[in-house]
Amino acid sequence: MSDNKRILKNTLLLYVRMFITLGISLFTTRVIFQALGLENMGIYNLVGGVISMLGFLNGSMSSASQRFLSFELGRNNQKNLKEVFELILFIHCILAIIIILLSETIGLWFINKKLVIPPERLLAANWVYQTAIFSSILGIIKVPFTASVMAHEKMGIYAYFSFIDVVFKLLIVYALWFIPGDSLIIYAILLMLSGTIDFLISMIYCLKQFNECNLHFTWNRSLFKQIFSFSGWNLFGQVTIIANDQVLNIFLNWFYGTIVNGARGIALRINGIIVQFVYQFQSALNPPIVKSFASGNIEDTRKLISRGIKISFLLMMLLSYPFIIETDKILTLWLGESPQYTAWFTRLAIINTLLDTMTGPITTGIQANGKVKKLQIYVSLALITVLPISYLLLKLGIEPYFVILANIFVSFITLYIRLNILQQYTGIRKKFLIKEAIFPCYLVAILSIILPFLYHILTINSLINFIISCLTSIISSITLSYMIGLNNSEKQFVISIIKKLYSKIK
Repeated sequence: MSDNKRILKNTLLLYVRMFITLGISLFTTRVIFQALGLENMGIYNLVGGVISMLGFLNGSMSSASQRFLSFELGRNNQKNLKEVFELILFIHCILAIIIILLSETIGLWFINKKLVIPPERLLAANWVYQTAIFSSILGIIKVPFTASVMAHEKMGIYAYFSFIDVVFKLLIVYALWFIPGDSLIIYAILLMLSGTIDFLISMIYCLKQFNECNLHFTWNRSLFKQIFSFSGWNLFGQVTIIANDQVLNIFLNWFYGTIVNGARGIALRINGIIVQFVYQFQSALNPPIVKSFASGNIEDTRKLISRGIKISFLLMMLLSYPFIIETDKILTLWLGESPQYTAWFTRLAIINTLLDTMTGPITTGIQANGKVKKLQIYVSLALITVLPISYLLLKLGIEPYFVILANIFVSFITLYIRLNILQQYTGIRKKFLIKEAIFPCYLVAILSIILPFLYHILTINSLINFIISCLTSIISSITLSYMIGLNNSEKQFVISIIKKLYSKIK
């Protein structure tokens, strides 16, 4: 099966999962908001953020796991593949111990002494924290198994596991209405149980299906140095990303309290649901990029990265514009009354993510080479500047959502940094990617929003106008993406996909 066909098949499988889970996620978010209340959601988002900060080690290893497993699969080296998995599993078990130690010392002190939490909710916050630690540990140990599924491109299985997980979360939502007690504590405990079941299912499947997956540990000093170097610099970058997100969350808590944390939490949840559509495509794209590079086929790597940039951005744009233009109406229909600042947090978070979607395929291309030191240093230095700027803005009394504008500005800078490093390490010219992928995307983005935005501001607020505005946005995005965003070969590829899907339906 060709790369294009395999990517298409895997993407479609992931999207079947996404369309099923999207409706459930939207519904559960509304019910959770009603069941927990804004303050409890703010506490959960805040405390969970601390765990995310302490889990930065795991984040750096996740990409390393998938990269090294995909690389050995591309080389068709079964012996090395087995050694890679066993060593990665060993490393993740050590990381789990480190996270426990950090969480129960520094993290626990920070929760109880430094965060602004109402005294009467401190006990609940600690329950949330402890269950989050346990879930985090399971997530760390699960990483090698999930990476194996992704490296083998078993996207149908991945989609199935994800569907089971979201069904459990739906059951949890309903359980909140029937189980007596503190709703926040109950929610945290039930999420922990759901994560435990998800971990066991994933582990058992991988142990039975993949030869390299086992519960043995191995030690290979040379291989450890390669993984440690790769993941170590990824760790540096991960720390920056976590700091950029979660420290900002803490700043908002210091200046505005848990209510604003709740508003930002809702915005990030909406943004997370939208961006999952793009991540599903990139999840299917990443292994072929690494495998094509491992096999020495740079031309195929270039084509995959270029197409990945373009499709990622245009897909995110198609999904984003209705939310950006009709944010207030969507929040009203979805949540009823939303907290202050939620709309602007949502708009700016989506815009920032839209810009960042281009970086996924570029970063994968750099990581395929295994040299990530320069990437992480330069990108991290750019991202870290967001924090002092944000603190200064909040100190001056600026509206809290303005801090995201700093992130948006830096996103442009980091994109250019990644293009330069990709060119240096792989020979893939940045001028080609800018001309063939990035510039057409920006042009389509500017032109696509004009008509729906004009319709929005020139019409009265009503349900029918809301529907027309969303449809206008979607039609405008699709039309201009096809006419301007795609080249001739990509247009033919899209047409062939539509014909195949039509013939199957017919």
